[in-house]
Amino acid sequence: MMAGKGRWVALLGILSVTGFHPVSVWSSTIRDDQPDSGYLNLGADPAYASVGSLLINGAINGSGTLIAPDWVLTAAHLLDAATSGTFTINGVAYTSTGFYKNPGWNGSSYNGSDIGLVHLSSSLDAIPPAMLYTGTSEFGQVGTYLGYGFTGTGLTGYQTSLGIQKRGFQNMIDGNFGNPSIVLGSDFDNPNNPADSGFGSSTPLLLEGNVAPGDSGGGVFITIGSQAYLTGVISFDAYADGTPNSDYGDASGFGRVSPFLPWINSTMSLVPEPSTYGLMLASSLVMFYFRFRKK
Repeated sequence: MMAGKGRWVALLGILSVTGFHPVSVWSSTIRDDQPDSGYLNLGADPAYASVGSLLINGAINGSGTLIAPDWVLTAAHLLDAATSGTFTINGVAYTSTGFYKNPGWNGSSYNGSDIGLVHLSSSLDAIPPAMLYTGTSEFGQVGTYLGYGFTGTGLTGYQTSLGIQKRGFQNMIDGNFGNPSIVLGSDFDNPNNPADSGFGSSTPLLLEGNVAPGDSGGGVFITIGSQAYLTGVISFDAYADGTPNSDYGDASGFGRVSPFLPWINSTMSLVPEPSTYGLMLASSLVMFYFRFRKK
């Protein structure tokens, strides 16, 4: 879809591109003319080791990014009815002790508040947390999207029979969904059909792709110098062809991290680290013991 200004109208009071509709997502689709190995290798890059899979209530599959030894940043829509959760990274599963949704989340992906936090029961000291991007210059940069779930190509859309693995893809962050101060994204350009382009250049990157079922809550990174920074949380797939299957012409939407840093930091500061909590509990028991003996 070539996006001309004359065709842009408001959708849901927020969206500014004709016909794009959001749906929650699970993992990435890839170019049909590129081997899957490139996307799998990108997903395995140590720069993105902080991204793991997230299972909510034993049934909802998503992704998340470790941003502190005991905290995972993810999408709020995964946590709407969360009562239990497991974060798996490097083949090890960690249970959760708390779920926190941004108070601005109202069920609409386009409002940009689709960001949540999961507190883990133990600290992951061996895995470096992602560094959070604090700037405002994501637009126009190459974004690297990471997540778990189904895959497929731009021709087929995602296919549920292909299994769940960690993949990465890269795309220009050039998508404006009408609320760029907190929501950005990328379109999935077709190497054989420029008409499938909705934003920016119609020429795809070598490892271009699109989010699909399982990527929700995964990370979007930009690289400055040699350092990868977490700049977004994957939120939705937007489609214009009537079929939300992450094929060519669809778009990936994410909530920007930097506008929510005050909420992220304040939420994490209210909950002690697991080791700190253990020391507090042990101290309380010792105090109770001596008080009891004194009595």
